Amino acid sequence: MKTQEEIKTPLCPAKELEYKAGEVVTKEIFSNGNGSVTLLAFAGGAMLARHSVPFDVFVYVMEGAVEFEVEDQRQHLDADDAILLPANSPHTVLALKDSKVLLTKVKA
Repeated sequence: MKTQEEIKTPLCPAKELEYKAGEVVTKEIFSNGNGSVTLLAFAGGAMLARHSVPFDVFVYVMEGAVEFEVEDQRQHLDADDAILLPANSPHTVLALKDSKVLLTKVKA
């Protein structure tokens, strides 16, 4: 996680992570009691199993394409697309190709 001093300096989120075959790589950029900002690099075909979190979640796809299944409805997101998930919404994420995602959680 970044220190207070590092947070004041610019960063290029898409360059913060590298892909690993078959995996989802994560890096937390910032976190406090009200939420967090996390980067995810999905290798094509990698998946996050169905889960939910007690935060409102804003997801921005920086590169690639992912499919979200949210409360049994599929949503296709390409680079520069975003989705907002209310707290406790069950969802699954599948990378349709190598993809990088910026995830912001905000206390509900």
